[in-house]
Amino acid sequence: MKLLELASTWVKGEVFQGKLMLAIGAVLLMAVIAILNSMHEFLRGTLVPLSLVVLVLMSYGGFQVAKRPGHLTKVAALQAQAPAKALQQEYAKAIKDDKAYTTLPPLWAGMMGASVLLFYMVSKVYWKGLSIGMMGLFLTLLLLDSTLHYRLRHYLQGLTELVRAPKG
Repeated sequence: MKLLELASTWVKGEVFQGKLMLAIGAVLLMAVIAILNSMHEFLRGTLVPLSLVVLVLMSYGGFQVAKRPGHLTKVAALQAQAPAKALQQEYAKAIKDDKAYTTLPPLWAGMMGASVLLFYMVSKVYWKGLSIGMMGLFLTLLLLDSTLHYRLRHYLQGLTELVRAPKG
């Protein structure tokens, strides 16, 4: 598979996930608005983490939808000028992103575990809601990074094959 085919497949996946993130973020935004009008203390506790989930989904989802197609355009332009340089740049970027996606999931899982402990350590309803909301936040971050990393690993595997392919 050639570089542009690989990049195109990766970008399409990123954009699709971005659209899903925007849609889920919009639904959760309605939940945040409903919670603002609620007097239930447990729900009020979930408000800050849920708002952070909405912020992450809407901002990163918007980034995926708005910026990823432009990345493909840049790769195509560089590919036309200097194919070897385009491949090396994409490969280096994918390696860097892979390292980030490998580093963060244990952090999210640890924070989720801390949120579970917090849930059992507190007795007030507000704090229980906050800890449940934090569990949801860190689970969301773990799922997002895992799906992004899954797609990136396939992209990186294809790039690795291209980099190692005999020239000629």
